[in-house]
Amino acid sequence: MATNGIQMPLKYKELEALAKEPEQKWVPDGSPNLYAFSRGNGSVTWVARISHDKKRQHFTIGNFPEVKGDKARAITPAIKLLHQQGYSKDAIKNALTLSKLDPIKFAALVKGEKISSDKKTDVFEKVATNWYENHLKDGLSEGPYKRQVMQQLQDYVFPHLGSLPINEIKQKDIIEALSTLWKAKKETGRKLRGNIERIFEWAMSQELVGANPTPSSRVMPKASHIIQHMPSLPYERAPEFWNWLMTRPRMSIETQTGLAIALLLAKRTQEIRFMEWSHIDLDKAIWTTPADKMKKRKEHRQPLTEPVVSMLKQMKEMKGSQRYVLASNDKPLSENAMLYAVKRFDDITVHGFRATCGTWCEENGVDKEISKFIKAHQPDYLDAAYQRSDLLEQRREALQSWAEYVTR
Repeated sequence: MATNGIQMPLKYKELEALAKEPEQKWVPDGSPNLYAFSRGNGSVTWVARISHDKKRQHFTIGNFPEVKGDKARAITPAIKLLHQQGYSKDAIKNALTLSKLDPIKFAALVKGEKISSDKKTDVFEKVATNWYENHLKDGLSEGPYKRQVMQQLQDYVFPHLGSLPINEIKQKDIIEALSTLWKAKKETGRKLRGNIERIFEWAMSQELVGANPTPSSRVMPKASHIIQHMPSLPYERAPEFWNWLMTRPRMSIETQTGLAIALLLAKRTQEIRFMEWSHIDLDKAIWTTPADKMKKRKEHRQPLTEPVVSMLKQMKEMKGSQRYVLASNDKPLSENAMLYAVKRFDDITVHGFRATCGTWCEENGVDKEISKFIKAHQPDYLDAAYQRSDLLEQRREALQSWAEYVTR
C-alpha cells in the first residue's frame, strides 16, 4: 500500500487478499528488495529479489503466514549484503533454511562458509575419505603408517563422528569420540587428534566449514600413562648380537645385510628395504635416501662405514644388476623378514637399533646434533634456520667408532 508516494509494508489483510488472487502476481513490500509472490493457488511466498553485476537473483525466504512480514523484512538486507559480497547463491539458500531466519546466525553461517554449496553437506566419513584419497595418500611412502591412517579412523572415529555433517561437528563431539582412547592409548589418540585436525583444515580449503573445531592436546582428558618404546637392544650387547648375526648359516644374505645396516647406521627399516643401487656411491661411501622414502620427506645422506661398504660390495658382485640392493626376484626385502630374524635372538625390534646406537652416542661423548643427523631427526626450527651443513664427515667419524665397537 502506498501513502503519499511512499510504499508502506504490506499488511496482514493485504497478504490474505493476495493469496486469493487467481493468477500469479508480484507485489513489492515496503522494504527494499522484498516481494510477496502470489502463486495463484492460494499461497503467498516471500522472495528477496537482489540485483548484482547486472544479474537478478531470487532468494525464497518462506511462505506466508508461517513466515511473518517482520522476519522477512529483517533478513532481506542481510541477503543483499552477503550476495553482493560474493558469497554463493547456494550457500545463502542453505543458510536461510538452517538459520531459522535469524539474521545474526544467518550471516555467521554464510560468512564462515559453514554451509556447503551443495544441496546437502557431506558427512565426516565422506570428507575424511576424500581427504585421504585426494590429498594425503599419494604423499605417503608404502608402509604401516599409510595403512594405519584410514584403519584407525574406521576403528575409533567413524563410529562416533562418521555420520555427522562436517559443518555440525563441535569440539565437545571430538573430545567425546577420543576420550576413552586418549586415556588408554595416548599415542594412538595423539595421532588421531592430529589427523582429525588435518581433515578439518582440508575441509576449510574446500569451503565445507569455516573453522577448525579440533581440540588442542591441552584440553584433552588428563591421564597418567607410561610411554612404551619399541624394545631395543642394550648397546652393551651389540657385539654379542653382531657375532650371532654373522654366524647364522640359514639366514639369507639380504636379511643379514639389512640387519647389519640397521644396527651400524641406525636407519629405518623402510629406508633399508627400498634402498636402490642408484642411491649408493661406494667410491665416496655415501648413501643418499631420496625425500619420498624418508619419514620427514627430506633427502638424507648417510656415510657408509667400512663394514657396510664391504658387505655392499659383496652384494654388488652377486646382485648388482637389480634395482633394489636387498631384493629377491627384484622385489624389496619383505617387511617382516628382519623383524622375525631378530626375534630369534631376543625380544627386540629392528627399529630399536636406532635407540641402541643413540644411547651409545650419548654415553660416548658424541655431540647431540651429530646424533640427531645420524637418525635423521628433524632439527628444531630455530636451529634449522642456522644449520646449513648435515655434518656428514662428523657423522662418518662417529659411526665408524660405533662400527668398531660393534664388530670388535
